[in-house]
Order: sequence, then C-alpha cells, then structure tokens
Amino acid sequence: MKIKKYQARTFSEALASVKRELGEDAVIISSQDRKGSKPYVEITAAVDFDIEHYDGKSVLPASTASTGDIAELKNEIRTLRECVEAMRNSGCELTLPADRKKMFYFLRERSIRDEYALNLVERAGGIEDLETLISEDISRSRLYDTPYSGVWNMSGRYNMRAVMLIGPTGAGKTTTIAKLASKAVKEGRRTAVIGVDTFKIGAVEQIRIYAKMLGVPLEIVSNAQDLKKSIRKFNDRDILLIDTTGQNPKDDEYIKSLKDIYKMGLPLETQLLLSASSDCDFLIDTYKHYGGLPIDYIAFTKTDEAVKLGSIYNLCRTYRKPVAYITTGQRVPGNIEFIENRKLTNLILRTGSA
Repeated sequence: MKIKKYQARTFSEALASVKRELGEDAVIISSQDRKGSKPYVEITAAVDFDIEHYDGKSVLPASTASTGDIAELKNEIRTLRECVEAMRNSGCELTLPADRKKMFYFLRERSIRDEYALNLVERAGGIEDLETLISEDISRSRLYDTPYSGVWNMSGRYNMRAVMLIGPTGAGKTTTIAKLASKAVKEGRRTAVIGVDTFKIGAVEQIRIYAKMLGVPLEIVSNAQDLKKSIRKFNDRDILLIDTTGQNPKDDEYIKSLKDIYKMGLPLETQLLLSASSDCDFLIDTYKHYGGLPIDYIAFTKTDEAVKLGSIYNLCRTYRKPVAYITTGQRVPGNIEFIENRKLTNLILRTGSA
C-alpha cells in the first residue's frame, strides 16, 4: 500500500493531485485545513496494490523468495487492501467543517464525482447556493437551443438539417429517432429518416415500423457512400434523422465504420446518446471511446429509469458538451424534453428519477 500526503490551496486541487498520481482507486484517509499566513489543505491518501501482479518474480528474486515468503506477502497485501476498503466504507475520506461536509455528502449521494462536489462546496456560501452553481455550470456547457438552420458542405448549402444519432447498444437511439421525427412532423417540418445498418443487415424492423407510423420516407444504407447519396436525395427536406446501429464502443471496427462516414465530408450534426440509468464511470468511459468523433451534443435517455442523475452534471463538467434533450419514457410520440438548465439542475439534485 502506498500512503502519501498532498498539500494544495484548495480541497479540489489536492484531490486532483491525488487522483492524478494514485489513480481513481485512491482513498482519502484524512484531510486538514491548515491555518496561518498562507493557509493550505493537506490530504493524506492511500492506494492498495493489485495482488494479481505479485507472482513471486516481480516482488522478490526467484532465487531468494520461498513459497512461504510469497504467500505471506500476498496475505499482507490482502490485509492492507481490506484495511483501505474498510476506511473507504467507514466514511473517513474527509475532515471538513460540519456544514461543508453536509454539502459534500449531499452531492455525493446524488452521484456527483468527488472532485466536482468539493469544487461546488468551495464555491458555495451555503447549501442553498448549490442549485445556482450547478445551473451555471450546465449553462456554460451551452444547453441545446434546438435551431433548425441549414448546414453547409464544400459544394454549397444544404437546405436540410441532418442529425445523426450515435451511441452504445441499449441507449435508445431508434426510439429517440422516432420521438424527434414525431416532433418534427407535428411542427410541420418535412422529415425523412435514414437507417445506417453496417453490422446487422436487416436488423432495422423497428425503425421501419416507426417510419410507417409517422408517414415519413425511410431509406436503409450499409455504407458511407450510400449514406451520402441518400442525404443528397433528401436535400429538399427540412430535417433528416439518421439512425445508426448500436455496438460496443470498445469495438475498433465499429468506431472505424463511423469514422468512415465523417471522412465523406457529409454535413452532419452528431448527437451522442447515453443512458442516464448507466453507471457514471461507464458513461465517462463510453464517451472516451467516442471522443475521436465530432460530437456536437450529448443527449440523456431513460432518465425515468435512473435513481440518480448526477452523471449528467459529471459529463457536462468533464466534456463541456451541450445537452440536447432528455427522454423520460418509451412513449412515441412524447417522453422527450428539450429541458432548460434550471429544471435539469432540479432533476440532478433530486435523489429519485425524473
């Protein structure tokens, strides 16, 4: 186990140093607010080792390490790991003034990451300030203003707005396409839908049903070249919605197939759909895999299934992308909200779902 002290002007700066050097698994054992002419914060942090890396060769030379020595060392490491885990579970991460600690745990309970929670605690005069601060942070991410302006390409102006939805399996892209198409049709906008099915040819029955139900034209394409042709074909439409096949974002072939589309120079607005009911670490990791693509907006689906919505704030703070909308159920039409930041903040600060 590695234990180290860190000093910084603020809790958030010290915590950032801890996570940068020791990683996300580090545990804050204690923290002290040091007074004086130059006040500072001191944090003591610890991280345990991975037992699996200790096979006898990397710990002690094979010629000197007996089986008993190795077994004893592994037991010691295991004991230290259990000790660190016990410290984490006992809630001894921080020594803060009572009012600040209350705010910190209030935010943590809503799944707001520690470093962001500490930053909010430092900026807040009291717990009543949290709503304004979070709302301002989300606003800095430029919430979606739903423009229906045209887009441009090298040969001139396209008349339509072409929106492509990407995201992992189960994010709800096809249902969201139907919600957006329904909204556009209701507003009197000429709408068309394209399904990009590069992996499972024929697995597009759901989008066919929605397109027929809404009375909008649909085309299914299997590669970037055909997509370009379809976009040109629907140039007279006001809005073109493009559905993509959901895959594991860790699949390099899948990401490459999306990159091939962008290499065509198509006039696309890209919305990354993420399920609000997913674990925040999973969402952060998912975004990293899509990060090489030109993402314009994030949209959060299944907020009705999420117990906590702090992950929305975490993603906004981490990647500074605007929130396009949230979805609150499976009903089509409906259950989609182009939400303003104050209401979104209220949802984040609730312990229950939207």
